[in-house]
Amino acid sequence: MHYLIDTNIIIDHLRGDKTVTSFLEEIEIKGVKASISVLTEYELLIYPSLTRTQEKDILSFIKIFAILNITSSIARIAAEFRRKHNCGVVDSLIAATAHKNKSILITRNTKHFIPIKEIQIKTI
Repeated sequence: MHYLIDTNIIIDHLRGDKTVTSFLEEIEIKGVKASISVLTEYELLIYPSLTRTQEKDILSFIKIFAILNITSSIARIAAEFRRKHNCGVVDSLIAATAHKNKSILITRNTKHFIPIKEIQIKTI
């Protein structure tokens, strides 16, 4: 089993959401592989009001995950998802990353991903 952790899960953890933090601790204890997309790293760092301390906290936390890059294959799958399901660019790339890596996408943003039947989604 492999999880791809969506941006909103990381944000909720960093904001102190106990349900998310417990879930992340549980998968770590169980030794479940978990990754994030390079796009999640990007989304976490783009806020203009982000302080240096917050940036350091984010970068420190995401070190526990493998960071998956966008490949040509993922780009092609994402383009298909975008055409077929009319989803956003970043969401289609994250969904394609989950699909290509045979990962279960962990997200609270189900409305953007439910139409994409080609991927497995778990919400917490």
